[in-house]
Amino acid sequence: MKIIVSWLAAVVAASLVLVGPADPAAAASTTVDNATAERFIASSDWGTSAWSAQRHDADYRFATPNLVTSDAAWFKAAIAEAGAHLVEVWYPADAGYNSATPFMVATTGGTRSVVVDQRANGGRWVSLGTFTLAAGDYNVVGVSRWTSQPGYVVADAVRITSSTGAVSFSLPLPRSALPRSEYDDPHHDYPAIDLPVGTGTPAYAVRAGTVTVIDDSSCGRGINLTGTDGAIYTYCHFSSWSVSNGASVGVGQQIGLTGNTGNSTGPHLHFGIRTASTRRCPQNFLLAVYDGTTPPAASSLPTTGCFYASRSTEPVIPLG
Repeated sequence: MKIIVSWLAAVVAASLVLVGPADPAAAASTTVDNATAERFIASSDWGTSAWSAQRHDADYRFATPNLVTSDAAWFKAAIAEAGAHLVEVWYPADAGYNSATPFMVATTGGTRSVVVDQRANGGRWVSLGTFTLAAGDYNVVGVSRWTSQPGYVVADAVRITSSTGAVSFSLPLPRSALPRSEYDDPHHDYPAIDLPVGTGTPAYAVRAGTVTVIDDSSCGRGINLTGTDGAIYTYCHFSSWSVSNGASVGVGQQIGLTGNTGNSTGPHLHFGIRTASTRRCPQNFLLAVYDGTTPPAASSLPTTGCFYASRSTEPVIPLG
């Protein structure tokens, strides 16, 4: 697929609340640091460090992987009202840290686990997704040592924001990953878009729905997300999945890490939208989400005008 060279973009503040990669706007928000009194619980096997300049506040906690016990470190928070909440985590990143750190969220439907690559995206708020939380004062977010990957797992800080009444859409990538102009680019020869980001960039559910895992020679590792609107949102070329087949996901929840698998000439995220068997141009949808406005319904998105006139020799990714 055609890969367009990307450049770094300045982070642009959203005018409305966006779920996922955007910073929350005026909404009930609670931040818990690892040093917040009586809000953080960890065993003596968790060390304390101030080594990284990407830390949140004065220091952060770290531990080695452990396949015998979870030995989770927990952040305790007072949830004022039951309902949907955006959960974000802050950690310093380093090439020697863990590539598959399990973060756990205590939801009303049980504990949900989200795997985070702590080698990347450090020194910022990273979305785990939107979850339904019960009201009360309890351990909400945990960081587990149960991972087979090498490198320290890190627990630094969490932010929990009530998303009741918020816009129920997310960009498929961290907002800081690409400028707005990348979301308007045409695809090569059918309705879709290629978003040029490096391997290991978190990919998010653009809306709530149910996941079907893809693993073939064209899409590579990918996902079909059947949204609550009935449309299919397709992600391709992951380096790894963050959710299992058949899982229900919330808007803004991490569903995978980008990569270069399948029919791909360089690391990027292939993203498409379809209604039934009709492929739709996703550009207007993505631009609206980026701008903080309600995107058009999938069924109203155009089917032409978002790809080059001349066809390439590359195959069309199957509908799946």
